[in-house]
Parts: sequence; C-alpha cells; structure tokens
Amino acid sequence: MKLSEIIRDLNIEKISGNADIEITGISQSSKTVKDGYLFVCIEGFVVDGHNYIPEAIKNGARAILLQKDISPSKNITTIRVQNTRKALALLANKYYDYPSRKLNLIGVTGTNGKTTVAYMLKSILEKANKKTGLLTTVENIIDNKPEESKMTTMESLDLQKAFCKMLSAGTEYCIMEVSSHSLSLSRVDGCDFDVAIFTNISDEHFEIHNNFQNYLESKKKLFQSLNSSGTDIKQKKGIINIDELYADEFINCFEADKITYGIEKEAMFQARNIVIDIKETRFTAETPVGDVEILLKMSGKYNIYNALAAISAAVSQGISLEIIAKAFREFTGAPGRYKILNYGQPYTIIIDFAHNFHGLEHILKTLKLFPRNKIITIFGHGGERDSRVRKKMGKVVGIHSDYSIITADNPRSEDLEKIAREIEEGLKEVKNSNYQVILDRFQAIKHALNIAEKNDIVLIAGKGPETQQVYQDRIIYHNDEEAVSKILMEKGDK
Repeated sequence: MKLSEIIRDLNIEKISGNADIEITGISQSSKTVKDGYLFVCIEGFVVDGHNYIPEAIKNGARAILLQKDISPSKNITTIRVQNTRKALALLANKYYDYPSRKLNLIGVTGTNGKTTVAYMLKSILEKANKKTGLLTTVENIIDNKPEESKMTTMESLDLQKAFCKMLSAGTEYCIMEVSSHSLSLSRVDGCDFDVAIFTNISDEHFEIHNNFQNYLESKKKLFQSLNSSGTDIKQKKGIINIDELYADEFINCFEADKITYGIEKEAMFQARNIVIDIKETRFTAETPVGDVEILLKMSGKYNIYNALAAISAAVSQGISLEIIAKAFREFTGAPGRYKILNYGQPYTIIIDFAHNFHGLEHILKTLKLFPRNKIITIFGHGGERDSRVRKKMGKVVGIHSDYSIITADNPRSEDLEKIAREIEEGLKEVKNSNYQVILDRFQAIKHALNIAEKNDIVLIAGKGPETQQVYQDRIIYHNDEEAVSKILMEKGDK
C-alpha cells in the first residue's frame, strides 16, 4: 500500500520526503522492522521509540512516523503528528481495511469480571453455532486455536491484525476484554464495537490513571465509541450493571440502545430466586423475552452479575433462552476463576484470579456464606501496580479470613519485602488478625495445606492460571494448581 494512502486520514503536522513510496508493513518495534516498513515511534513509560530510529532504518524502514522534530536521513520519509499512539491505531485500521466493521465485536470492560463474562458469552455463542474468537487476559483464541496472551488488550497494530486473521478464518463474533489502560492509550481507537459491556468499577489502577475520575473516564470511552461508529448506531448495544454506583455515568455517555442488568435495582435483565452453595449457583433470569432457570457451576453473587451480563449480550444478538440455559449447564468456568481442586483432601481448595481488594472481598464474602471451619487465604500484590491499594487488600483479607499468608504475586521490579509490609499494614488494623508472611509462593501454599484441617477452605488468590512468577532479575515457572498437586502428592493426600 502507498504511504500516502496509509496516512491520508491522519492530522499531519509536517511531512518530509516522498509520500508515494510503497509500504510493505508497519511496526512499532525496531527489531521487527523489515525492508519497506513504516516505523512508528511510540514514546512509552520506560522506552522511547524515537531512540530506535537508527536501528529501524538499518533493518529496512523506508518511512518514520514520529511526534518529535527529528530528521533522521534525506532518504527516509518522515511524518510528524501530535500523538503517534492515536495515529498508529488509525493506521492499523486503515492498513488492515477496517476489519472490526466486518465482525460482530463485543467489548467487555470493568475492574473485575471481564474474563469470566467473555468466556460465558463465548460458550453461549458457540452453543448457538456462531464461530467465535476471544481476546482476553488468559489467552487469545483465533480459528479455535489458543495463543498466549501477553496483555489484557493487545497493542492496536496487533489487535487489527488479529481481527483480520479472525475474518480470514470465517469468524462471526469476536469477544474481547477492553482494559482501561488500552482505552487511555488509544489501542482500541477505530474499533467498531457492536456491543459494549460494563461489569463494575472500583478504586484501582492509580499507577496508570493517577485518580479515580481519570480511571472512570477511560472506561467510559468504550461506550462513547459507540457514538462514532462507522456503521448503524441503531444496531449498537450498551450493557450496564445498574447496581453499580457509577452506572448512570455510563448510561448517559452514549446514544445507542441501552440495556441494564442487576439484582438489587430494577433492570431489564434481573436475577431472582437465588440459591448459592460452595460449588454452584442457581437463579431465575427475568428477561424481556421471558424467564429462564440458570445453573452456574461456580459460586458467588458476583458470578450472577457476570452471568447476567453474558445473558443480556446473548439475547441482544437473538440467542434463545433455551440455548443460553444449556450453555451455562455445560460451562465449566473461565481458566483460573473459582476453580475447586478436589484430590480427595478433607478440606476445600479454591484457586481464583482475585488480585485486588474488590475481587478478594467478593470471593471471601461468598465463602463466608458456607458451613466451614476456617478460611485460609494466600495472596499478594503485583509490583509496578497501584501500591495505595495494598493496605486495603490486607484489611479485606484480614476481616474475612481466619488465617492469612502474604506471599509473592509477580513483584516485578519492586522489592517483595516492601510489598508485603504495605499489605501487612492493613492486616494490622484488623483486631486479632492471624497471619504470616512467607515470600516464596510455593512454600506459602505448602504451609497452608500443612495446617489445613477438615472442613477448612483454602483460597489461593491472585494468579489463577498463570505459569510465571516475575521478578526484577528473573522469571521462574510457577502454577498454583501444579504446586497444590505436587504438595499433596508429597503429603500422601493425593
């Protein structure tokens, strides 16, 4: 494609050189640039792409998109714009011929529940014989082939490429998690969403957004994008959890069809006759097209909200209640979300991805509903994340657990002992809190299983299905479920 065609819709501040050259590809990484490429300089939080222009040229770049006044070479075409992140998203849409307009694109945003809603909806759509792609924190599934996911929402160039691959494979629906980070960094700019889903929002991610208002505004961008769709806005759906405190902020920010779901407040999709036990949840979903009995093979009021979000989206796409109910009866859960491990031990072991105070509070409040002896919780907090919430996490776990173990959860470049101390501040505020700090996650799990007694509940929180523990100077293999299996085998309990 001609460079002039690729950049036609950009708000260009300055262009130097020949714009009629042929471009064979686009990259924001100098290492992946090939002959004839356009290299896009992204000024990141740690690395500035402008510093890698010489390497990109050496690898074959014929044009450079930048936001600084740099003239690297007479033989290289340069295009300067105000914001290369936004420009990259627009370029990617153009280069891949706007693939999201040809898919039924469903975006899910919220602090918690995104992955579970995405997997629930995928299960329903596939039960209705719709070929479905998935882009999540856990994995990306394109043409029924799982691929490793490196982030919740991939970079704009990779995202448009993924949509293109889905179209080539005959995919009808793409369900994707849309993080606040991706919305604020323009990764999904130009994406033509047909359905936007809001699950919930809590006081998180100040490491990215600085304050709650910025976080809220970033989430709203998904719904505001419905207003500028390249296709008929009358066909768009915005699905909102009406029980959330900030629901009206979302309802009032877009013009498309508004669909509400909830338990406490009156909603278009509502749960009634709720029965929850440790292994499953039953409820009646009241919908505009009738009532349906739903069986979930997982526990928790928060999972009822997740199910209602998926039901709302499915009904909006014309899926029958019969198919929806059948899909839920067969749905075994999203990877690493409320997974009960049963090796014949006399106590319950649950692995869950809950990694913030909001998620921990939800699952621990659920576990306290059930007959049990003690609740033992193993948890930590990720490095390079909003450190302000660590004290809250400690307090929540201290209030709702009988015994807690603070451990590692991807400390990255931060000092693990410092993270633990910050969590510990919250536990110390809880009267008679009983806890221990064991920084080695494997040893923390081992200690919990060694002290667990009959009818205890052991919650291993934070990592879910992850297979890595990330430190500043190394990455080691770790999977919570495999750790449990190995420990119980050594104990003779398996």
